[in-house]
Amino acid sequence: MEIINIAHRGYSGKFDENTMLAFKKAIEYKADGIETDVQLSKDGVPVIIHDETLDRTTNGHGFVKDYTLDELKTFRTKSVPRVQALKTDALEEMEYLKSNILKESEDIECGQSEKLQSINYDMLEKVNYLKALSIDRLKDSKLKRSSCDNKGTFKIGEYTIKEVEYFQNKIGEEIPTLRELLELVAHSNLKVLNLELKNSVIEYKGLEEKVLTIIDEFNLRDRVIISSFNHMSLVKIRKLEKQEIKKFGNVAAKKRMILGALTESTLVNVPKYLNAISVECYHPYFFSILNKAYMEELKNAGIKVNPYTVNNVEDMKSIIELGVDSIITNEVELLNTLL
Repeated sequence: MEIINIAHRGYSGKFDENTMLAFKKAIEYKADGIETDVQLSKDGVPVIIHDETLDRTTNGHGFVKDYTLDELKTFRTKSVPRVQALKTDALEEMEYLKSNILKESEDIECGQSEKLQSINYDMLEKVNYLKALSIDRLKDSKLKRSSCDNKGTFKIGEYTIKEVEYFQNKIGEEIPTLRELLELVAHSNLKVLNLELKNSVIEYKGLEEKVLTIIDEFNLRDRVIISSFNHMSLVKIRKLEKQEIKKFGNVAAKKRMILGALTESTLVNVPKYLNAISVECYHPYFFSILNKAYMEELKNAGIKVNPYTVNNVEDMKSIIELGVDSIITNEVELLNTLL
């Protein structure tokens, strides 16, 4: 059975979460889908950001809802500690390479051993020193040795040279709009976009209608899952669909949205509950479904199970063995390797 690899907030294991860069990198690194979060600006524009406040992931302060789109666009994202550590290590290693090894040959790529040998023996010794240095630093779980990936691309730590150069020249990303993301998805081969409506803390009036309208502008209902921890929001979407049918009739009504109920706890009678609110997908915290009998009940009921957020090898293996439909992860490449 195929398991869908869904990039949590884009490829957030290596790039600033919920940014166009993270979304583009999720596509580049072969994620099957993207999961992200939708809120409303002060002037009612759907924007992509996880927290209700700006402080953790941007250089702004206060609530998202208190800023217009134009004001939100002036802020820039900042990397969470883990991503910043990966960036810092790669930038430091890049500087070492430039100052000690690649001054006269910055365009060296993997496999060009003759070019390396032409530098001189002393340079080769420095290359060996760099490898040893990186192995020592790897013990601190911060840095991988500079190496070639399986495509022959020379990597600096966790990143390609082009990515490191991008970080050198760019400080932070813009907060994207939902429209910007949907335009990207519409021109991609992504199988699924999971939009989480962030209305459990703040009640964004009209959020459901606005999101449905933009999805329909791009004709993406067949590739989108709308999820929320606020299940009343999911019920509202079904009511909006009934209104469409009443207004236009079954023939003219739009395709039924796929919905996902987000949960943190291990719920009982899940099939009965989801059927009662007309929801097809169950989006649980992955620890809550590590029980074969529990999972069999869900699968036998035809429920799509898409757990979050599974980031290490052992947990991924456990979840894969349970036969889930999708895995929402920060670590796109790691999951692809296992799958």
